[in-house]
Amino acid sequence: LNDTNPRSLIVRLCDVLSSLRIHGVVFEDDTRSEAVAQILDFISAQTSVPIIGVNGGSAIVLTPKEKGSTFLQLGSSTEQQLQVIFEVLEEYDWTAFAVVTTLLPGYEDFVDYVEVLTDSSFIGWEHRGVVTLNLTDDPEGARTRRQLREVTAQIRLLYCSRDEAEAVFRAARDAGLTGPG
Repeated sequence: LNDTNPRSLIVRLCDVLSSLRIHGVVFEDDTRSEAVAQILDFISAQTSVPIIGVNGGSAIVLTPKEKGSTFLQLGSSTEQQLQVIFEVLEEYDWTAFAVVTTLLPGYEDFVDYVEVLTDSSFIGWEHRGVVTLNLTDDPEGARTRRQLREVTAQIRLLYCSRDEAEAVFRAARDAGLTGPG
């Protein structure tokens, strides 16, 4: 299914479920829309067909799920993503970094896991601190630009939502911290 707009998704899934003997569905998409997960959860509850969402919007955690739903969502954990990031940093010998977060739920766990990874490693990581941005109290972005300029590391590990990332990258561009790419 290449089209994840709600109508197409429902129609196509219902067509597949009604025309084939299916024991379950594995669904992967590259959107970030929670609507995909809600639709899959609803279809699972109505049809009693197990659905596994493995990426994108289908893996965005829903709570609570529909009664009778057998919709399982699998996504890579923050820890798994950080392990991959640190492997890339190690590969390029980028050992000095800072952490930049927003107040997105889970940011404290992100920071804690960065510390676990760096403290338990034989690599000489140079952790140059944590900056937590409060975007809601800074609608014009002046404080965000100042905080980003104060970060001394060339590498910044950013933990935030997709919407927040747009504001953070705009502030970084306005502060002269990004290049044309």
